[in-house]
Amino acid sequence: MPQIDLASARRFRLALYAYKMNDQLHKLINFFLQNVLKAEELMKGKLNVDQPMCWRHNKTPRTGTIDKYTYEFHGIGCCFDFGDISVDYDYGDQGRIDGFDLWRLTIFGEQIKDFQSYVESGKIKIDFKECIEAGEIVQSSAKDDYLYYLSKSV
Repeated sequence: MPQIDLASARRFRLALYAYKMNDQLHKLINFFLQNVLKAEELMKGKLNVDQPMCWRHNKTPRTGTIDKYTYEFHGIGCCFDFGDISVDYDYGDQGRIDGFDLWRLTIFGEQIKDFQSYVESGKIKIDFKECIEAGEIVQSSAKDDYLYYLSKSV
């Protein structure tokens, strides 16, 4: 039986992996992005602004309450607290809201029972790195955007 060298085995594993992102990571990213979208839609509607990221220009208070939720703009992002969970996100190039990074996913996942063991085990770090290597997650090439995006959205 022929031997397979480690480099070939790794390329093969990455090729297989490229066709299906780890289910837990995929669910976590999607849930994170759904909550970012929900936060943005609430702010647009309740604050009557088209782009919440332009809070200074819109004269929107840096911190505030919308219904029973709270928000706090910071640097190039926002932390939106839904009560049971909060989502901390940054705005990407040209105001994109579909970006993420390992730190933000980890902080978000720690709050949700279904993801706590996945995050605490460190598997999220391994899966995130493998998805980058497989090309399923790509870092923005924009100058001041360090976020990652699902490759199908770039």
